[in-house]
Amino acid sequence: MNHVRGSLRRALRTAMLSAGAALFLLIGLLFLTLAAWLYLITVTTALTAALILGAVYFGVGFLLLAMAGSNRAPAAQAPRQEDPSATEHDGLKNLVMAFLAGITAGQKARR
Repeated sequence: MNHVRGSLRRALRTAMLSAGAALFLLIGLLFLTLAAWLYLITVTTALTAALILGAVYFGVGFLLLAMAGSNRAPAAQAPRQEDPSATEHDGLKNLVMAFLAGITAGQKARR
């Protein structure tokens, strides 16, 4: 029972911290938007500033929708065909591994 309570407390703590973080991120986004608006107003007209900010939010929204909609698994790679020379490399690899194992065994025997 204590394990369940501990898990519940950790989950609740994580949820509360995540909600707090989301709130602060939203507030930060609002202030950044306000700062961008004030800067763009001084450089351009109000219509152009609204178009720029609207396009940025519209683009971010489309990107998030695209990321949310792409939950399919990555395409499987075609199986590799066996190389006739692969068996030669396997034999060479085994020879090198046996050689290194022998050297290691010899070093341990000396100690």
